[in-house]
Formats: sequence, C-alpha cells, structure tokens
Amino acid sequence: MPRTNVILFTAHDLGDFLSTYGHPTSTPSFERFAREGIVCERHFSQGTVCSPSRGSIVTGCYPHTNGLMGLVHRGWALDVSRRPALPSLLRAHGYRTHLFGFQHEHYDAESLGYQERHAAANHHADHVVDELLAWLRGRRRSRTDGPFFIGVGTAETHRIGMNPSGFKHELYEPVDRDRVLVPPWMPDIPEIREDLVDFYGCIAFLDRQFGRLLDALDETGLSDRTIVLFTTDHGASFLHGKASVYDGGVKVALQMRAPGLLPAGRRVGALTAHIDVLPTLFDLLELPLPAGIEGQSFAAQARGEEGGRRFVFGEKNYTNYYDPARWVRTSRFKYIRKGLCTNVFDFVIPELELQRADFRRLRSVWDFYSPRRHTEELYDLETDPGERRNLIADASRSAQLAELRAALDRHLEATDDPFRFLRNDLPMPRDTYEAVRNRQPGD
Repeated sequence: MPRTNVILFTAHDLGDFLSTYGHPTSTPSFERFAREGIVCERHFSQGTVCSPSRGSIVTGCYPHTNGLMGLVHRGWALDVSRRPALPSLLRAHGYRTHLFGFQHEHYDAESLGYQERHAAANHHADHVVDELLAWLRGRRRSRTDGPFFIGVGTAETHRIGMNPSGFKHELYEPVDRDRVLVPPWMPDIPEIREDLVDFYGCIAFLDRQFGRLLDALDETGLSDRTIVLFTTDHGASFLHGKASVYDGGVKVALQMRAPGLLPAGRRVGALTAHIDVLPTLFDLLELPLPAGIEGQSFAAQARGEEGGRRFVFGEKNYTNYYDPARWVRTSRFKYIRKGLCTNVFDFVIPELELQRADFRRLRSVWDFYSPRRHTEELYDLETDPGERRNLIADASRSAQLAELRAALDRHLEATDDPFRFLRNDLPMPRDTYEAVRNRQPGD
C-alpha cells in the first residue's frame, strides 16, 4: 500500500498572480514553497471558468471528454460513470479521502469519491485552513495511520459581489498603490489599478493561510511524506482574463512539493497543463494509470529531463452563455479558433458588473471584442504578450499558422471533440454594433 499522502489545494480565480511568477504580490509562503519544491512556469488550464477547469484537474481529461463543459451550479456535472475523479481513483488504492472547503466538479461530493466532508463556517481560506489544521493535529493525537488524500477548496481569490471591486475588505487589507503592476493583457487605467490594489490584498491573505498549512505539516511530522500541490482553476477575474482563452484566462500557477520524489527549488520551463496533474501524481505514487487519461506526466521534466509537451490545448464552451472556442499554444505562439460570434459585449465578460471600470465606455475594448473580429486568431506571445495584435492575415507567419491549425485539427479528431463539426459564423449586424459602440454616456 502506498504511504505517501496527497494534498491538492485549489484556489479560485488566481491566475499566476504570485511573486513566484514575477508579480509584485506579497506571497512569502509561496516563495518558501518554491524553495522546497517545483514551480511550473508555463502551466495552463483547459477551461476558462471554474467547473470545467477543475474537472480537468481531477480527471486528467478535457472538458468535452469528461462531460463537465459548464458550471455545476448551472446544471453541469462530471460524468463520473465514465471518468472517475481523483478521490475515487486514490480511494481504490487504499487512500482515505477528505474534502475541506468546497469542490466545484459535481453537485454531490460523494460521487467524486470523497469519504469525509469537513464543514467550515464558510469557504474563506482562514476558516477552511482552521478546520484542516484541527484535523491534522487530531490525527496525530489519535495516531491514525494509512495514506490520505485531501482536497482543499477556498473562496479566495474569487470576486464575491461586493462593490466596488468585489473583494472583501474586512478580510483583505489593500496594498499600497505604488506596488501595483498592470500586466500587458489588462488596460492600464485607474479603475484597473484600484481593483488590483484590492486583489493583491486578497492574495496576501491567501498566502498567509497557505503558510499556516505548511507550518502545520511540519509540526505534525507529515511534511516529508506528503505531496502538496497548489494550483488554481483559471485566470484572474479581469478583462481579457477569466472566461477568455487568452493567457490572462488560462495561464495559471502550479507549485508542488514532493520530498524525496521531486527536487527542491527547481523551476520547470516545460509546457504543462491541468490534465497533466492526475498522471503526474500517479507517476510519483507509482500507481498504474487508469485507462482513458488524456494528460501526460511532467515528473521527468520536473526532475530536469528533456522532453514534454510541444503543444497545450484548451477550450471554452459554456460560461454564462454558449461561446465555444478552441486554442493551441506552443512556447511562443497561440492559435485560437472560435465557433460562434454572436455575442454582444455585455456577455463577453461574465463578471463585468463586479469590476470598477465600465469597459463598455472604452472604444479600444469595444473594437477588440467587436464581432467584426476574425473567427481565427494568431498571436506571437514573445512580442505581444497581451495578445492584442492578431497575425492571422500576416503572410510572414503562414508557417506557424499552418502548423498550429494542423495541430488543433489532429487534437479535435483524436479527442472526438464535437467542436470540429460546429460551423456557425453569424456576426452581430454592423449597424447594431455601431449603434451600441457609439452610444453616449447616459444613453
């Protein structure tokens, strides 16, 4: 029976906004965690919103394969009869499975394989970690043996509908404004900077709670025999982030510590993905990989070996609306193929109302999200990390475009993706677009 424990800690809407990824956020606990484990520098989600992204983590499969193509609270759920989730799989190998906080993959946690669900006062990280620490210390006192799997889910860093930014001020202390760095995929406007001030405070709060967990593992003597994997579902809830297929929406943090199994202090430059989490854990635990897994282990790359992925693929299906798209990315280029182009601007950003800025007043934003956009997009992420200059018609990039189109076509065929049959390019009528774009304040 395997003896290594596993803790999977999944934050909400974080993207890669940690100091370990070059952001000026205050995350000393994650810096400590990086010194003790690995940091996947180019890690990507397969979904753009919570449930599909998390479903890929716990099944090792794409959303269109595991059935979780939309949000659970809108009626979607993993098809666990065809694609058992990670807790069920580890439970079959003798693990005791526990959920602290929440999961967003199924309406019934037991269907995912969780044997025990530990209720906290709410899903904020301090309450969730309080409950987890009490359990860890109680386990030590009772001298309980046997391996465990723990899934941890926190509300942070999700906007929660409280104006003006959607971040809860009584829990998160805003940072100094001069510390904020606006990434290239966000408009650099005062309202964005104000939201980032609050967001940074929320991240610092999450970091403190994660640090408490690391301390407790040391205190209880579990650190040396517990794999701890931290990640988030998808990108941060900002324009061009969450609910989009741009890097702001799908490039996310993943850090892992596995004493004796992975080196400490290593930064992994290979492309990695959420669907790779399950096969990597099974590789480290030396367990047979279940049939039908679509991801691949990155344990060898984490140990410094060459190889790994040439391409990462992802998808968008249902958010607050149906807006299907598929994307493929290499280390430098990204190709996006959209299915429907009928959305008015209000539906492009599901959490528009939780941000200070009304982006509908910015013509540059309107023009980018205009239905006059091409149904295909190509970006050079080295020269255009904000993904603003579509190179789809640039003849000098025809070789890259052909390669990525072919790679995506092969992927759609290999994974039996129904998107390959979708052909419905019906843009918003030009006169409608122009009328809304040119409206005056107060209209």
